[in-house]
Amino acid sequence: MDERRLRYFLAVADTESVTRAARRLHITQPSLSQALRSLEAELGVQLFDRSGGRLRLSDAGTALLRPAQRVLESVAEAREALTDVGALRSGSVRIATLATLAVDPVAGLIGRFRAAHPGVRLSVVEPETADGVASLVRSGSAELGAAHLTATNVGLVVAPLGVQELLLVLPPGTPGDPGRPLSRTELARIPFIVSPPGTSTRTLLEQALGAVGIAPEIAVETAARESVVALVLAGAGAALLPAPLAAEARRRGATLRALRPAITRPIGLLHRDRPLSTAAAAFLALAVDAPPRAT
Repeated sequence: MDERRLRYFLAVADTESVTRAARRLHITQPSLSQALRSLEAELGVQLFDRSGGRLRLSDAGTALLRPAQRVLESVAEAREALTDVGALRSGSVRIATLATLAVDPVAGLIGRFRAAHPGVRLSVVEPETADGVASLVRSGSAELGAAHLTATNVGLVVAPLGVQELLLVLPPGTPGDPGRPLSRTELARIPFIVSPPGTSTRTLLEQALGAVGIAPEIAVETAARESVVALVLAGAGAALLPAPLAAEARRRGATLRALRPAITRPIGLLHRDRPLSTAAAAFLALAVDAPPRAT
């Protein structure tokens, strides 16, 4: 089982498609198919169920998945030890983050990290939920995860970054005193633009209103986070957004209202209880030593 074929196996397992895996690996589809057949022949097992439109792992493939990941992790660690990564002149960090945290604080942290270590490459993935962030970190698919801190973080090391306040963003010209915070019962009369069930901001909204015995009135449900502010500005409804995003929406014309009691969430970086790569450790140290201002 050479490294190349294990890497091919993992790419197909992740994409469930030889075509997509070949595109990711920058090789031809026939070459990838031949490598998989060769690996299966060497092992004497079938690694994928090829019925239907997707390639799904067989029992044997599932058994190989984590050992293959560990092998490639060990190979990567060995290569890192033989390069100048220790001086942070090269290397990479993969970060999983909630979409609302990708803008703040993650973007600012990445900017400061890149200014200090321009040779290090960072990649960012955005799962829908905090559970999704924790899952990617646990599996090793991401070395660090930025999420709000919940009970699902059990088993991971948590580096708190502060508390983030969420504000109500309303369409331009919404009547009312913008300096007066709204109570949670007043939110019952407001139509909301929300993300899908289970996502962080929607869960916080439902919990806050549920505490006073009401449910949010949902005007628009969208998984396209980048469209939320545009929908508010178009008058489709209101949205609950972290303070930095809410401030940007106000600059574009939206009306902002604080809430009392405030709706907040603790945020932080997650990682497995094992040594981090040199680059990930440096990123974590930067975040913890000089965390962005939480509002």
